Amino acid sequence: MRQGKSHMSPTMTCCWVKMRLSRLHLGLLILFVSSLGLTPSQSYPMGIGESADGGCLCHGSASNTTEISLIGVPTLFESNQTFNLTLEINSSIDVHSENAQGGFRLLVSAGTIEFENETQAQYLDAGWTHTSEGNTHRWWNFTWTAPEDNTSAVEIIAHGNAANGNQNQFEDAWNSYGITIPGSSFEGTIIQPNLNQSYSLIDYSIIIGGIIAILGFLYFAIK
Repeated sequence: MRQGKSHMSPTMTCCWVKMRLSRLHLGLLILFVSSLGLTPSQSYPMGIGESADGGCLCHGSASNTTEISLIGVPTLFESNQTFNLTLEINSSIDVHSENAQGGFRLLVSAGTIEFENETQAQYLDAGWTHTSEGNTHRWWNFTWTAPEDNTSAVEIIAHGNAANGNQNQFEDAWNSYGITIPGSSFEGTIIQPNLNQSYSLIDYSIIIGGIIAILGFLYFAIK
């Protein structure tokens, strides 16, 4: 004996639709709130590692209100030659002497780095960055000893952030400096570092959050 298809009454259909919509709205709300967590909401007064190798992206895009200088950089180097350098941040962001003033991420492809004040800088994730004490400055002195191979070229990249002292990533301003230094016997084309960053971490968070929201909508709509 064949069983007939079951049919829901209009009242049951209405309740079923409302339940599905409620689940959909709740799911989208959860996904949206979760996506907000992808946006960094903290500062790094004790230094930052490889996540800043592309720049201080948790502070948004690079700003022309901040200039990064590397004073004392040579046009070329001899084997094992040592240079006195200063990494300096100049910015329109006001300096607050009692709070964080700035931080940096320094990447050098070859050679040896030694900071004048070892309490202000640290080696982290194959690069150099500030410490909590170094975070109260906007300039740092160090020496760079070139590699023995003077037929090579060395790339130096510095990312610096001018902090306003409010202990979060908002309303700070950062920028980058990069240079390729050839050895005295280098032969070839000198290629300067590419410092262009198309998206910041905040931009990526918005994009990822949007994708998650769309996937969540599709999931709850067809479930």
